[in-house]
Amino acid sequence: MNKSLPWIAWRLLMSRKTLFGGSAPLALLGLILGVAALVASMAVMSGFESTLKKAMADVSGHAQVVKRSRFPDDWRELEERIRKIEPTLVSSSRFVFIEAVLAHSGKISGVLIQGVDPERVNHVLNFRSRVVSGSEDLRGSTEVPLALMGKSLAAKMNLKVGDRFRVVVPVADAVDPSKFQRRVGEFQLQGILDLGKYEWNERFIVTDLAAAQKVADIGDRYSGLLLRFKDVDHARDAAFQLSQTLGSPYWIRDWRDANENLFEAVQVERPGIFMVVLIITLVAAFNVSATLFVNVVRRFKDIAILKTVGLSPKDIIKIFALQGVFLGAIGLFFGFLLGFVLCGLFSLAQSRLGLISGEVYRLDSIELNIRWVDSLAICVATLAICFIATLAPARRGGKLNPVEGLRNE
Repeated sequence: MNKSLPWIAWRLLMSRKTLFGGSAPLALLGLILGVAALVASMAVMSGFESTLKKAMADVSGHAQVVKRSRFPDDWRELEERIRKIEPTLVSSSRFVFIEAVLAHSGKISGVLIQGVDPERVNHVLNFRSRVVSGSEDLRGSTEVPLALMGKSLAAKMNLKVGDRFRVVVPVADAVDPSKFQRRVGEFQLQGILDLGKYEWNERFIVTDLAAAQKVADIGDRYSGLLLRFKDVDHARDAAFQLSQTLGSPYWIRDWRDANENLFEAVQVERPGIFMVVLIITLVAAFNVSATLFVNVVRRFKDIAILKTVGLSPKDIIKIFALQGVFLGAIGLFFGFLLGFVLCGLFSLAQSRLGLISGEVYRLDSIELNIRWVDSLAICVATLAICFIATLAPARRGGKLNPVEGLRNE
């Protein structure tokens, strides 16, 4: 390509007859809006996936090894077996789940108590980054066991850090399994957490494993191990390998299993939403094409002069095609800027107005995520559309006879 062609294309594009005249500003505005809509929509879709993924990994670990029956065995031996099968294991922590009823100040609510090993839990889970108030440390020396609680549950029960509350756990009678006894446990609220998922914030309580075992009267039994690997994306392969090796006494699931339908929905909907929103860019590209058609007509004299000084029809085609690419690049630049602004406004609106319904989407808020793959797809699609849209007016300019162009002037 002649090195002067990009310079000529840029100078012709930036003149009053082209970019600053006629319908060109509207065509460019449509392109900017199309790119901004793509950036914002992809950020929301990717943000939903990454936010849910982070919540699952932080609160439930990369994977869980659940025993099909609660029997007291040596968890260190089980951890060592897992490490031999999957060397990428970083750490593990025992856990137990107990269903109970929380009663406080005349209010009651069904809750799920998760007992964890306070000495090892911070090596596996990430409660520290989810503390709203208080602390995530469950190792304090107090009269009653310490507990952490989801923010929505704490607000509903009007509990603050330092308050004490009671839970009631139904325990099957040792003589008659059809009957239940009530066991009451008292805890002190050590920290309030934003656990990332709506149902967790509504009914999740975390406490010391020993305290949970005591209130449920299960001795030293536990549900299984929470696992953390070096790479969260490797958890699915690791869980499959563990399932194949450990066999039927254990049930292994990774962070994705609990919300497989949501993750699959995001994977299916992302390309569909991308194509639908891309229509805005496609319509804007037709406007760009129409603008360049008008520009060709208005540039008869300039095209004739360029051909007179030795430029070939192919060079003229390249000049107008480059103008379309330049318009696409300008639209991309300002479109991404506007897209970032829209993302910021969305984040502000969801924090102030509660745009996301946790009952529907499982999340109270979304941390928007603009992935480089999505950004690359937006850039390639936009530039390709703009380039293709300019081929017709470019060919029209390339076919112009210099004599005809000068005569029309």
